[in-house]
Amino acid sequence: MIVVTGGLGFIGNELVRQLQAAGEEVAVIDNENRVAPHLEDLQTVPVYKIDITDALKINEVIALLKPQRIYHLAAIHYIPECNEFPERTIRVNVEGTLSLLNAAIKHQCEHFIMASTGAVYGDSPKQLTEEDVIAPVDIYGLSKWFAEDLCRSKSAEIQITICRLFNNIGLRETNAHIVPEIIKQLKSGTRLLQLGNTSTIRDYISTKDTAYALIQLGIRKGLYDVFNLATGKGASVNELIDLMAHLLGEKISIETDPARFRKADKEVQLADISKLKQALNWQPQQSFKEVIADVMRFEGLIK
Repeated sequence: MIVVTGGLGFIGNELVRQLQAAGEEVAVIDNENRVAPHLEDLQTVPVYKIDITDALKINEVIALLKPQRIYHLAAIHYIPECNEFPERTIRVNVEGTLSLLNAAIKHQCEHFIMASTGAVYGDSPKQLTEEDVIAPVDIYGLSKWFAEDLCRSKSAEIQITICRLFNNIGLRETNAHIVPEIIKQLKSGTRLLQLGNTSTIRDYISTKDTAYALIQLGIRKGLYDVFNLATGKGASVNELIDLMAHLLGEKISIETDPARFRKADKEVQLADISKLKQALNWQPQQSFKEVIADVMRFEGLIK
């Protein structure tokens, strides 16, 4: 048995889909706050509607299911929401992790795989390794760093793998991140986008590649370990828009909206994935262009 918390979310639903395709028995824990669209193919997967902060109910369901592996993806991770509700963010991302971790240890789960984030790192123009300085600039990054510390403190009692995810893109997005925001504006018919800072460079990875790597890390034996999960390649928002314009076959213009700028934002965030490649003999399969084309096709913008 494998449990995926946040299994109805953006990355979680793809992870569940791939686990099920591999013949695994999967159950989902999700409070159904942000459910990804078009999950008809996952209707046979049992879902336990529980808030991750409810330690009693979390313990009860882990005692019932007795999973060998837990993939912990449940979190508040949309930055504007984190900034608006910092106390709730800490409760979910930190206290929720602790309640799940305690239940996993109590009921002898073999492996706890936690989705952390590249947001724990400081600002740097170079590719970030797992050994680089931890210096989060926002409440989201801080909450994930606290959660990692909790995991470290329990690592003598259970195998724990921390996966620092970078910017995921793909089908069935649940938050208004940059790709769905641009898609939303394009679907309204406009070709003049209202956006904030478009010079920022991020390491974009397909949710399909992320899910596959999470599965491979989950079956890997070992003790406590930390991995960046990304592509090692960067693209700016401007490059993203140029690619969408090319795929659309139309000119797209940008009008800068100062209200959309974040108070704390990193200009560049790229991952060094050498450790992950060596551990799994793996590299991402979907190119930036391929996954953006998939999204635009899924949303009916191109054929």
